[in-house]
Amino acid sequence: MPETEDSLYQLLGEANEMSYGDAKDALLEQILRHAEAGEHAEVAFHTRLSMVGAYTHGLQPAKLFVPFARCLADYDRNPAAYEPWVAGTLRWYFKHAVNAMTKFPEVPKDRALAALDQMEDRYRTEGQSLQAVYSYRHRVAEHIGDRAAAEEWYEKWCATPRDDNSDCEGCDPSSKADYLVEHGRDAEAIAVAEPLLAGELTCVEQPQRILTTLLLPYLRTGQYEQARNAHRRAYRILRTKPQDLADIGEHLVFCALSGNPSRGLELLDRHLGWLDRAPSPAAAMLFAASAALLLRTVVEAGHDDAVVRRPAHGDRPAAEHTAAALGAELTQQALDIAARFDRRNGTDQQSTIVRTLLARERIVEHLPLSATAKHQLPSATPALVAADVSGLSVAELVERAEKAYDHYERATATPLLQQLETHDESAFDASLLARTAALRARLRADADDPAATEALIRRAVELFAAADDEAGRQVNLGHLGLHLCQTDRVDEGLALVRTSHAQLIQGPDHTVQIESILRLVEALQIAAGGDLADETAELLTAATTLAEESGDSVLIGDVAACQMDLPIYNAEQLDAGIDAARTALAAYRTAGVPKMIAVAGFRLGALLRHSGDAESALTAVEEAAAALRAVEPVHLRIAVYALRGSLLNQLDRPAEAVHELLTAIAIGRSVDSEAVPRCLWDLAIAYHRTGQLLDAADLAEEAVAALDALGRTEESQSCRWLLAGLHRDMAEPDQALAIYDDIIEFHRARDEHGAAAQVLAETADLLDTLDRDALAAQRYRQAGDAAARDDDPVRVAYCRYSEAMSLRWSGEIDAAVTALDMAEQAVRDLATTDPDPDLLTWHQARLDQNAARILYAADRSDAALARAAKAATMFRTIDATDNAASSDLLHGRILLDLERAEEAAEVLGKALAEVDEDDPVHEVLTGALATARERLG
Repeated sequence: MPETEDSLYQLLGEANEMSYGDAKDALLEQILRHAEAGEHAEVAFHTRLSMVGAYTHGLQPAKLFVPFARCLADYDRNPAAYEPWVAGTLRWYFKHAVNAMTKFPEVPKDRALAALDQMEDRYRTEGQSLQAVYSYRHRVAEHIGDRAAAEEWYEKWCATPRDDNSDCEGCDPSSKADYLVEHGRDAEAIAVAEPLLAGELTCVEQPQRILTTLLLPYLRTGQYEQARNAHRRAYRILRTKPQDLADIGEHLVFCALSGNPSRGLELLDRHLGWLDRAPSPAAAMLFAASAALLLRTVVEAGHDDAVVRRPAHGDRPAAEHTAAALGAELTQQALDIAARFDRRNGTDQQSTIVRTLLARERIVEHLPLSATAKHQLPSATPALVAADVSGLSVAELVERAEKAYDHYERATATPLLQQLETHDESAFDASLLARTAALRARLRADADDPAATEALIRRAVELFAAADDEAGRQVNLGHLGLHLCQTDRVDEGLALVRTSHAQLIQGPDHTVQIESILRLVEALQIAAGGDLADETAELLTAATTLAEESGDSVLIGDVAACQMDLPIYNAEQLDAGIDAARTALAAYRTAGVPKMIAVAGFRLGALLRHSGDAESALTAVEEAAAALRAVEPVHLRIAVYALRGSLLNQLDRPAEAVHELLTAIAIGRSVDSEAVPRCLWDLAIAYHRTGQLLDAADLAEEAVAALDALGRTEESQSCRWLLAGLHRDMAEPDQALAIYDDIIEFHRARDEHGAAAQVLAETADLLDTLDRDALAAQRYRQAGDAAARDDDPVRVAYCRYSEAMSLRWSGEIDAAVTALDMAEQAVRDLATTDPDPDLLTWHQARLDQNAARILYAADRSDAALARAAKAATMFRTIDATDNAASSDLLHGRILLDLERAEEAAEVLGKALAEVDEDDPVHEVLTGALATARERLG
């Protein structure tokens, strides 16, 4: 590790940008060791300050006391040696120290009370409001069970004006609400806390803390939608933060009391291992009690033998526990910790809290938590009522069943077959027996039992032979051959289909001829795909002619349907497929065959979408949807609803898409369809576009998990991209960054440099907005390198000048100047690729704007002024007036800093004249111009 003061400060800056946790703590401790060894007292002081915050919000709050005490002692020896902000930070950290004392029973009560007195003395001495002091006196009184004192301090806390030492505008009302909720004052708690949710909460503990506080008040007051959303929104943030174990426990309580034990067990399984590394005994106590309550509700629901896996820890091996056994173990753990607190406090307050929690009863029977759980399937269209067949002869039954089957009316044909099977075999002649056997082979075919299906077909072949019906035998031999092809016996099957077809094509019956051709085409597709395209085309041409000659709309539709299902490899084949689908749809519409209207409409919609005509595709799919009946195959119903929803998304009608996709998901889940994950993804897109971000994120996560489980990695990564964007939109940057990292590693492992560069650049952009500038610079460098390997000069240029700017913001001025040279070269390289002139101008102007900031920070004022002026000019040449105004503002500010107010006023005045009053930069320009004029008198 570097040991110079500057290098240690640089490392301290990087540590301060890290998320709270073990890695951050370890780095800070390492920096402190080197600072102390090198006698860099100032670096050591600032490192200890950072450690107090890191321990407080991380997993080791017990460690904050030592660095806090040392910082206090160093400061008090010579307050004048420190900048003014240090005094405020130490006042703030008194709150952390007092709060931590309520979490560790080992800290003597007198020490906690003494710390409160010291805190109040410091606040009074430094002329501060005592609002924060009263807040923490209330907290300690509540902890030890002094109800009268707690209420007294609460009233003073509420009555005393806030100041800079007060907890943030989210945490302060959240803490008040905690107290109100604990004493059954739900309406007051909601009134205190809820208005803050409409504003922007930027504290590291918000909004998840305030939302968690409101879970049970919402539930008890019947505000179920608010309760549902509070749980989902808060838990999404908490689930990655083991330091918030106690808050996660409150979500277990919510699941137990809202009738969601399965959801609660899912959360418990995910977080039970964190209990072994609880950030404090208080957190362990509350989580253990909450988990025990959840497990009690599981047992009471009759699932006492439900198994929960507890991971290994120390000498304890991993083990599976029943809900009853684990609940008893966690109950005892919570009570034991509570007893330790009570011995320290001299009261029974903590034991009372635990026992009260364990005894809570369910508030509602069941509160649906997911968007899909609330959706009801549409009422099914009544199935066709079977016609009265009493009095019909066997021959009439067979004829009706065959006709129904040929018109795709399985729901009509099946009862007729069942009626036939009630007749004694003596009622059938040889021909009727054979025809009935053929019907049985078609209608009783079972994809899950191909051997049984094959046996039925072979029986039909035998019976047609016995009936001396060679045409019927050949038809069924053709069916047998196709079945063999479909069950991986292609050579044998295709030979059988060809032999059958050679016989049948010679016959006089157009229907028999056409069906034989279509069987052979399907067999050829299975056997060799495109390698037999010429033969397939000839066969279908012949079939088309025969169908037209027959005038039978069903046959015309069948031939066209076969053509629409052929593989698509190019635009010509796509056009042919669309024409065939249109022909099939029209033919089935004429014939009045609802199932095939749905099939053809769906296929036409899919092909039209592929061609880019989403509007026409939707029209086709809507006709398919209208033709669907409850009796149609489930996979077809899922496909139609799913495509309709996806098209509505594509046409920017997401609110309409939601219902279609919910229906597809509900149907798909009823049969465990593999189409469900894609529908979940599309539904997440729809919810994203309608602003329902919580629903969108939940669904995207579910889709990612399902796609991963199915091994559909490409789709999974694309859905992860959506999920990362949702995290960004929901102000969950750490979750977004974690997903981006996963995507980056995926593309790197596959040497997909372009995709990796795109995600790296987006990650860097996010880090830039979070002011994690050192990390942003690293990502921009990596993105630029990956883009260079992908031969993408545009992205290389963007990443190089963005890297330089991030280095400048991180204080690395020399490194920024060096990176600026690389950016200059990248833009020159871009110019050699003959790009769009406006694109080149844009990137050159962005480079100049960044260069102006960097050069001015490097004390190269003249060069900075020239680059700022050049940037403004170039932006204006491509009508980027907002960017031009920003460059003018930069130009003017540099002039003001150089005491050249007259020139600044001229630049700023011209820029202001070009900017609309509602433009955000207008107000800033106005202020800068006023400053320039004031200096000019």
